[in-house]
Amino acid sequence: MLAGTIAAALAALRLTVGRPLGRLIASILESERGGGHRPVDWRAADELGRVIQAHNAMLARLGQEEAALRKSEQRLALAITATRSSVWDYDLRTGQYWWSKEFPALLGYGPNELSMTAETWSSLLHPDETERVMAESRRRVRDRAMAYTAIYRMRRRDGRWAWIEDRATAQRNPDGRARRLTGTMSDVTERVRAELDLAHERNVLQVTLDNTDQGIIKVDGDGRVVTANRRAAELLNIPPEVLAGNPCFADLVALQRRQGEFGEMGDDPDLYLSYGIGAEGSGSSFGGSFDPSFGMPPDEPAGLIDQPFTFKRRRPDGRIVEVRTNPLPEGGFVRTLTDVTVEARSAEEIFNAMQELERAYADLKETQANLVQAEKMASLALLVAGVAHEINTPIGIAFGCATHLSGRTGVLTEAFERGTMKKSDLAAYVATASESSRLIEQNLTRAAELIQSFKRVAVDQTSEERRRFDLLAYLEEVVTSLGPTLRKSPHRVAIACSPGIQMDSFPGALSQVVTNLVMNALTHAFPADSKGHIVIDVDEVTDDEVEIRFADDGLGIAAANLPKVFEPFFTTRRGSGGSGLGLHIVFNLVTQSLGGRISVDSVPGDGTTFTLRIPKTAVTPAATSNPAPPTVALETEPA
Repeated sequence: MLAGTIAAALAALRLTVGRPLGRLIASILESERGGGHRPVDWRAADELGRVIQAHNAMLARLGQEEAALRKSEQRLALAITATRSSVWDYDLRTGQYWWSKEFPALLGYGPNELSMTAETWSSLLHPDETERVMAESRRRVRDRAMAYTAIYRMRRRDGRWAWIEDRATAQRNPDGRARRLTGTMSDVTERVRAELDLAHERNVLQVTLDNTDQGIIKVDGDGRVVTANRRAAELLNIPPEVLAGNPCFADLVALQRRQGEFGEMGDDPDLYLSYGIGAEGSGSSFGGSFDPSFGMPPDEPAGLIDQPFTFKRRRPDGRIVEVRTNPLPEGGFVRTLTDVTVEARSAEEIFNAMQELERAYADLKETQANLVQAEKMASLALLVAGVAHEINTPIGIAFGCATHLSGRTGVLTEAFERGTMKKSDLAAYVATASESSRLIEQNLTRAAELIQSFKRVAVDQTSEERRRFDLLAYLEEVVTSLGPTLRKSPHRVAIACSPGIQMDSFPGALSQVVTNLVMNALTHAFPADSKGHIVIDVDEVTDDEVEIRFADDGLGIAAANLPKVFEPFFTTRRGSGGSGLGLHIVFNLVTQSLGGRISVDSVPGDGTTFTLRIPKTAVTPAATSNPAPPTVALETEPA
């Protein structure tokens, strides 16, 4: 019975304790072998059941944690792969070196081709950088920094060199000495090459800028100088190292102000204009008051300047610098500085030369006016001499008749007093007195007409007053006044004009025109020992305008000289009585005083024709246009 009881107890113990305990042990061993976390299939209310239940709960938590860890490892692996990076760890106490499988792949090796030792890592370094990188590695152990970054080259399996960015974090003992370094290594070859290319381009750009004759400065949106060349430093009189230090633009201006670089200008206008520097819409980024002498009002509305701004400044050494500011879309501006001293001085010399030319031109105009006046007075003197000669004959005849009559009167008076006067003596005296009176009256009337004609022409030429006159009668008076001159030559003047053409104009100007044209023809048109003819032909082309053609049958004008006949001082008889002002005076009188037009037509050997188109009613000279004579216009004021 005892044996049976013991056997029954052992069987019950095996069933209630041994079996679940074996299953628990098998689950634990399977987990240790990596076979997974399989829960124990046993439920009981005793203590062993609660242990198995706690074991199953622990396995469930481990499974969840391992799943989360695997996801985290997958994410980390994906991130490391995507960034071409690897993770490494170096235990300084044991010298054990470890890196992730991505590190050999960065250099083109298989997972097991590189042994995980510090010697392997150092053997892959570029010979030119080994000493530097190893020195930095030793420094990581000595100093107390927690993070480090280094970039160096390592040899790939194919012999090429890869740029590696090494980032490390140190774990330190309480005494500060590093005991472990952990970090990442990333392939940054493309980035380094891009940076090297960019640095090369920057160097090329800087060399180009430094060899440019124009100063260049770039100011960013924060108001700081980011680019400048040597020429800018020279023109600003600032050491190149100051510009190379990326100073604030306001500080740069302040330095120049202290050096007195602005002179009379006072300050730099760009200091007070907004180019998107600082807060947008805040107006001036640097503060201060704006000087109106810079060309912009002090109440310029706040906002961004989007147009180039240019001004000039004279340096204390006398050089003149042109400053041009071009705003940038992203804020800030680019400033160019150009030495325009030579151009400015040339412009100043040109300005002075222009002033001298204007003074010379004014003197020339004054001289020309004097010559023109002298020419007019010469024409008037010619008129006076001619009329004096014409008047002398009738006055002389009248004077002779009066003298003869006075003598006969004396003889008759003496005979009467002696009482010897006879009837025949009285009859003879009466006949003589009658004839003498007739001759005296006739010649004095002729003289009076000549004097009246002379008076009208002379007054017209000197007063230049406007009045109404009959065109035919006035032309005849003018030609009559030229009679003495014409009688000294074999040439004749004929007038073809319909009577009754009434003019409301300036007869003095017309008289001067006719006189000058006649004298010009007598001087230039006819060869010696020839008999020439001059015709003044007048037509009414419209109700308000007449055309006067002044034609001669002389030698004509050469084609080369025809465009220049109205130019002042142009003459083919200089030194032989020609001043070169006659036709120029004609042109000005016709176009200005008479308000008309004049043209010339000539064929060499077939005479010359001057055609005048003038209004019957002249306009006010101030309202008339003032056309310049062909090719040369000395009467026009300089621009």
